[in-house]
Amino acid sequence: MAVPQPTADRCHDKKYKLFKMLGEYLDLCIRISVVVFCANFIERLCSVSIEYIFYKKYYLPEDRLSTIIRRACTYNVNTIWLAIMLLLLGFARFGSTGNLKNLLPNHVYLACMPLYWVFSFAQLSYRPLGYAHWIRGTHGLDYAAGMASNYFHGYLKLALPERNDDGLKKRMQVYEDTHSINFATDRLIILIPDDMFVKGIIVSDLLEKAEPLETTFINRAGVNRPFKHAVYRLKRQINGTTYYFAMEGATPMLSFFEAMNSQSSTSWQMREMKREIWLKFAKHLKELTSSWPETEHEVELFIYNSRNLNGESADVGELLFAHFEARLGNKKQLN
Repeated sequence: MAVPQPTADRCHDKKYKLFKMLGEYLDLCIRISVVVFCANFIERLCSVSIEYIFYKKYYLPEDRLSTIIRRACTYNVNTIWLAIMLLLLGFARFGSTGNLKNLLPNHVYLACMPLYWVFSFAQLSYRPLGYAHWIRGTHGLDYAAGMASNYFHGYLKLALPERNDDGLKKRMQVYEDTHSINFATDRLIILIPDDMFVKGIIVSDLLEKAEPLETTFINRAGVNRPFKHAVYRLKRQINGTTYYFAMEGATPMLSFFEAMNSQSSTSWQMREMKREIWLKFAKHLKELTSSWPETEHEVELFIYNSRNLNGESADVGELLFAHFEARLGNKKQLN
């Protein structure tokens, strides 16, 4: 008759088997990770060769090879941290077992490297969501950031700041004194609707186009360019006062809207990501205007949905009235 093993010994055996299984699992993960990193490194070396042979015209001759190697073999921060963690885990396992053979992949594992290249070629991780994540990044290489940068550096940064006793605020002050009116804000309002379409003349039952601000001329790349800003009168009074706005639509967004409706200049990716592009444009433009001292108090971005909850076109005049009624009403109460 077998003598039952004491309970304490059985618990010890279970813990031993559990830790053994965990250790074997970690060893397996390390071996697979080594195979993946090796396959990835070989793939990068192949891409260096392909780039150097077939796409050399995209690089300057004096630093062609170094640039290709840097672009092909640079790892991001997450990958570097993962490699460090796996390295530390490998040292820890080797320190506890003293067996290096269990950590290194054998020929069976190495023979699976082509499977990694097949998955990579098939872009197994591809998904349109990746485009959205890339647009949301801070690299500045996407279409939205490019439009915002060009709009800021080529227009807003030139036309708005005070230079030689002339700037947006000075022209608005002269306009107020000349026409005996009041602006609701001393900033240029830039309309950025989510459908990205703004007509040449902003249409609203509550807005009436008035005489524009004085045109200013600024030399840009040898061309004396005129810069002008439209002015609109709000037909409905706020606190008994009729207010005016220096206001215009974001022209890059209108250009993007037109490109979206052209078969030769659009793609399904652009149509799929149009809202991402709209949001990134607004976000990046706000960052640019608020981070530059000469424009941080010159622009007010008015970002809004072009349709209301009922699916009807939103009246931008109504939206402006509600926005500034709340702001000016609160300001009056504080005073």
